[in-house]
Amino acid sequence: MRNLITLNKGRLRPVATASTEDSELEFELIDSVFDTLSDSITCVLSASEVGTIEVQQFMKDGSKNVLASFNIETFNDTLLNFKHFGEINQLVFVFKQGDIITATYDPVNYVPLETTVEIVGSIDNGIDAAEWSYDEETLALVTADRNVVLLSKLYEPISEYNLEADDLKMSKHVTVGWGKKETQFRGKGTRAMERDALASLKASGLVGNQLRDPTMPYMVDTGAITTLDNREVTISWRGDCEYFVISTIETVEDPDDSTKTIERRALRVFTREGQLDSASEPVTGMEYNVSWKPQGSLIASIQRKTHLAEENSLDLIFFERNGLRHGEFNTRLPLDEEVKGLVWNCNSEVLAIVLRDTIQLWTVKNYHWYLKQEVYSKDIQFAKWHPERDFTLMYGNDNFLNIVDFTYKTAQGPTLEPFDNGTSLVIDGNTVNITPLAIANVPPPIYFRDFETSENVIDVACNLSNEIFVALNKDALIFANVSNFEDMKKGKHPTIACSFPKSNFATEFDSLRQVAFMNDSIVGVLLDTDNLSRVALIDVQDVTQPIVLNVVEVYDKIVLLRNDFNYNHLVYETRDGTVVQLDAEGQLNQITKFPQLVRDFRVKRVHNQVANPDGGWESESSELVAFGLTSNGKLFANQVQLVSAVTSLEITDNLLLFTTAQHNLQFVHLTSTHFEPLPIVENDVEDERVRTIERGSVLVSVIPSKAAVILQAPRGNLETIYPRIMVLSEVRKNILLKHYKEAFMHCRTHRVNLDILYDYAPDLFFDNLELFINQLEKVDYLNLFISCLGEDDVTQTKYKETIKSGIADSFETAAAPLTEMQQYMKKKMFDPSTSKVNKICNAVLEVLLSNEIYKKKYIQTIITAYASQRPQNLEEALKLIASVEDKEEKDSCATYLCFLQDVNVVYKAALSLYDVKLALLVAQKSQMDPREYLPFLQTLQDNEPLRRQFLIDDYLKKYENALEHLTESEKARDEVSEEIIDYVEVHELYKHALSIFKYESKKQNIIYGRFAKHLASKQDYVEAGIIYEMLTEYKDAMDSYVLGKKWREALYIAVEEFPDQVKTVSEDLVSSLTFEHKYVDAAEIQLEFLKDIEEAMTLYCKAYKYDTACLIAVTNNKSELIEKIVDPGLGEGFGVVAELLADCKGQVNSQLKRLRELRTKKEEDPYAFYGQETEQADDVSIAPSETSTKESFFTRYTGKTSGTAKTGASRRTAKNRRREERKRARGKKGTIYEEEYLVQSIGRLLDRLNQTRPDAIKLIDGLCRRNMREQAYQIQKNFLDVLDLLKTHVEEIYSISEKDRERINDDGEVYHVPEIPVPLIEDFPTNKVIDF
Repeated sequence: MRNLITLNKGRLRPVATASTEDSELEFELIDSVFDTLSDSITCVLSASEVGTIEVQQFMKDGSKNVLASFNIETFNDTLLNFKHFGEINQLVFVFKQGDIITATYDPVNYVPLETTVEIVGSIDNGIDAAEWSYDEETLALVTADRNVVLLSKLYEPISEYNLEADDLKMSKHVTVGWGKKETQFRGKGTRAMERDALASLKASGLVGNQLRDPTMPYMVDTGAITTLDNREVTISWRGDCEYFVISTIETVEDPDDSTKTIERRALRVFTREGQLDSASEPVTGMEYNVSWKPQGSLIASIQRKTHLAEENSLDLIFFERNGLRHGEFNTRLPLDEEVKGLVWNCNSEVLAIVLRDTIQLWTVKNYHWYLKQEVYSKDIQFAKWHPERDFTLMYGNDNFLNIVDFTYKTAQGPTLEPFDNGTSLVIDGNTVNITPLAIANVPPPIYFRDFETSENVIDVACNLSNEIFVALNKDALIFANVSNFEDMKKGKHPTIACSFPKSNFATEFDSLRQVAFMNDSIVGVLLDTDNLSRVALIDVQDVTQPIVLNVVEVYDKIVLLRNDFNYNHLVYETRDGTVVQLDAEGQLNQITKFPQLVRDFRVKRVHNQVANPDGGWESESSELVAFGLTSNGKLFANQVQLVSAVTSLEITDNLLLFTTAQHNLQFVHLTSTHFEPLPIVENDVEDERVRTIERGSVLVSVIPSKAAVILQAPRGNLETIYPRIMVLSEVRKNILLKHYKEAFMHCRTHRVNLDILYDYAPDLFFDNLELFINQLEKVDYLNLFISCLGEDDVTQTKYKETIKSGIADSFETAAAPLTEMQQYMKKKMFDPSTSKVNKICNAVLEVLLSNEIYKKKYIQTIITAYASQRPQNLEEALKLIASVEDKEEKDSCATYLCFLQDVNVVYKAALSLYDVKLALLVAQKSQMDPREYLPFLQTLQDNEPLRRQFLIDDYLKKYENALEHLTESEKARDEVSEEIIDYVEVHELYKHALSIFKYESKKQNIIYGRFAKHLASKQDYVEAGIIYEMLTEYKDAMDSYVLGKKWREALYIAVEEFPDQVKTVSEDLVSSLTFEHKYVDAAEIQLEFLKDIEEAMTLYCKAYKYDTACLIAVTNNKSELIEKIVDPGLGEGFGVVAELLADCKGQVNSQLKRLRELRTKKEEDPYAFYGQETEQADDVSIAPSETSTKESFFTRYTGKTSGTAKTGASRRTAKNRRREERKRARGKKGTIYEEEYLVQSIGRLLDRLNQTRPDAIKLIDGLCRRNMREQAYQIQKNFLDVLDLLKTHVEEIYSISEKDRERINDDGEVYHVPEIPVPLIEDFPTNKVIDF
């Protein structure tokens, strides 16, 4: 959809220095090349009659250097190839008579006389063709002896191959028979028809070849050449320099008559090593021109069809590397036109066909070749593209050197509403194809409408109303129009209204280059001379009689001419980057000057906008801004570079759009004249200003009224997209204007979340809710809106408005998905009272239920609102359905509710209303088996209301409600029935039953009795005992207290109610309390109830209460028991504590030593530490692979693998996690688990010491009082030693590295287990009696 236009054209005439010294010598320009190293042009001048060669270099600043001037020994010789190696300051000439000459010049002084000229090689019989490879490493020659010679850059032979006719027999042409009769499926009927047809043909008298397949061609190419073939040999290299092709004429046997021979032109493909790879199939009329597409697999050549009578044509044909044909197109040239050359540009997008007086530029899209541009000249000698700049062409003619710059231009109609029809104008030779993309997105090469001109078109434009079209020919303006745009929709093509000759507004020295419209009826034409440009303004109000208004002198060279955004002015760019505005009066106004020359630009007046209190925008000031795109992809806003790597741009009233080489379509809000560089687009960006597009797509048109953007992919097909920013802009505008229907339809069409209708202006929505309902009107629309509501505020998430964001602010990135825990917490913390969905549903219900007309019309909407509430209010929805009198409507409403919600849930909700008929209606909409639900519902219907309610609640597992209905049905009875008791016991409804019988103590006591048994079965003996005691069931109460270790309560009942059992109960309590190490309680029972002083003292000693034991002995006048019981108790306590301290000290020493060994091993040999042995340790990297999910040595125990961490997918199941926990608990020796286990073991040791500390203090006091000073000293000293040892090494013990704490969760996220805190070790309180 893009055209090629001429940006700039320059010419120079090299004059040889030798010709100025000797006026009789006439030098001709014979060749020229681009020098990319110095960005210069090197020209070769020749006086062939005397054999003088002069080489001149023209620099970018206009200076000239004479690189060489010398004579050759062969007069009237032809230069076949010239190359300038700038990096080694060498010129290489290959002449037809066989000499290869180099000239090495001085790059500082540029003195021609000091240039070293030498013949580095010579071919005796001469050379027919020569060509250097693109990488300048290999020179391919075809000698007059038909030898193919390859030379290196040092002119050393690489290979030599003799061309023979038998080469053409070499073929890589492979066919698998596609399309042949033998490969097609044919049924019995088809075969019978074929037999009948063959019999019919034979019966008609046809024999032999007359019985041929009519689908096969009548003629097969012989490959014969035409009389216009100049018989030259040509060479062309492929862009990667791996292959080259040679075109030669061969004498071969005539395939139609074996006694004769014909001359055939053939292509041979060679590798860069000189090996023959393939030969072409015969093509009749093929000529010498050959050019291999640099970035492709096609070889282009010319075929002159002079043997097909009415089908004669001059075609450009293509071959594959294997020599097979691969497409063609008609060049539309006269049959006798001489084609001097074929040249591809460096990016393979443009093919130049060089003629005698014209250069045609062709491009291809969707397999259709377009003639996009023509360069007119006289007697063109050669043409070459720049090797690095895509659209810079050089050609020589009449001893002049011409440089032409081209660029792509998308010729389109306005993007200004309401004229934004997306009109696209595509040039194809003398045809202008027109497609208004807003009404017909016709895929190219097909177009909606077109018109033809008498000559090929150079440029084209259309006016503001899309009704007048102007095409620029070489010598005229062609005006075409339609009476109105609607006629074009109906099928009318634009008709030629006028051909306006160039002589009416320009001189014969002016060339017509570009054209643009201003307003709706003024055409601006760019006129070019060698150094200056002018703009002719032509009035076309009467398109049949154009009037020249003015020819504006600009006194500079114009590069680009176009209209501004509003079509009020013309704007143009000069060669220094200045952008100037031109009005209808011819007045000029400079807008800006770009830092670099741009190849495409747009101009628009941008307003500085500020927000007003109503939520709209007001304009404070404005400024003309030019947006320009350079050839290397830099995008400028006036003099500020916004971004680089841009491929195309366009503007609308509010937005700047551009595509990037990163395959993004980006948008910039035009709300301020302050521009800054744009932020970088990250990979996870989720911003309305960035849209991912297909690779290589470029902008074709923008249609703001439809929020549409049309893109063209590299292969040529069109894609219409609706960017979120443009769609949401229309939605927001309609919401603020209260045009809810339009906003809703935009959202529905473009799949925008309907929450935005509320979220963008909540107060406005509630204030105009009835208007919203009336505008939407359709029940389905309201249902869709309500059912799609969500809790999130979409204006703060995926539809966040960016118009208030600064131009340099970073783009919004995609929020991380919620983890399972976050989702759980969000669901748990949900508050229905603050729910957005509930607010909207309640508001809608309030409006619809308050009006009987609304209630009847929008009954489905009311049901939707009830069903969409959170939690859903199905009961109210079902009550509404039950109130409907019309059976069909009731059935329809029930069906609709079952569609909205799970029918099983609706069925249960209907049952919860105790409406059996409604439940039956819902059940009929479900997939339930009628044999199941019909008997159940019949049973319900047959029961009394209370019994029915009980059965329904029991079915719905509403056991408390069921119990209430069951007790209500038996309210008249004095006793609690067995059914109630069984129901309470089965469903454990004791508390609810107690609350029901709160004021009926008799019934409540019955429930209490069952509750006590239940508590006892759950081992809640204390509560059971309290209930039994409350019910005066003292025996059961006493037994429960004994089991619950409540000895005081148990002995109280025993003493009070069962005195004869006091001893038995006491003995049982002592036994159980002693078993649980509750020695003090057991001692009190022994002393108070069993009167066993010795046993009581023994128990006190076990509890380390030596002082209490001694007091009991003396108060009972049994001092002798102190020595008998207390002293052995002290000895026993000393042994236990001393052994514990010795074990702790030994454990600390051994585990500290092992920790040091493990950590040393980890540093010295990580493989051994992580438990992995390798057979070839020298070849294994300890760095994890980026492409493998196998655990590395360091991640074997942490669960972190390269693949898992990068993909975010955990491969560890719950079973694996449990297995790892068991490993960690065991602390397997030699693994990372052992280190963690040892550290935790020290922690457990500290806990034991802290628990033992009070007992040790009491033991030391007791030992001292009994004069066991040595034992007391040992206990205190050992305790202090252990604590000092721990304090000294606690920091070392608890220093686990951060890497060893790495883990990975189920979501693939790496985290660290909590660091084990270093414990605080308290000091041991020393006894001063033995502190020495």
